[in-house]
Amino acid sequence: MVLTSKEKKMLIRILKKEKRRMFGLKENKRDVDQLLDKLEQSFRNEKVNEVKPSKL
Repeated sequence: MVLTSKEKKMLIRILKKEKRRMFGLKENKRDVDQLLDKLEQSFRNEKVNEVKPSKL
């Protein structure tokens, strides 16, 4: 499944809210942290890999 940058931003926002929830299982929080890290890394990679036209 390929996600757009808008969808990635939305998922990151939702996961950050889930991470801050007071009550929940520690296992669930670990899974949320891992998924959040993956999405943030993917988003950073997407920004770095953008190709800008050169001014030659």
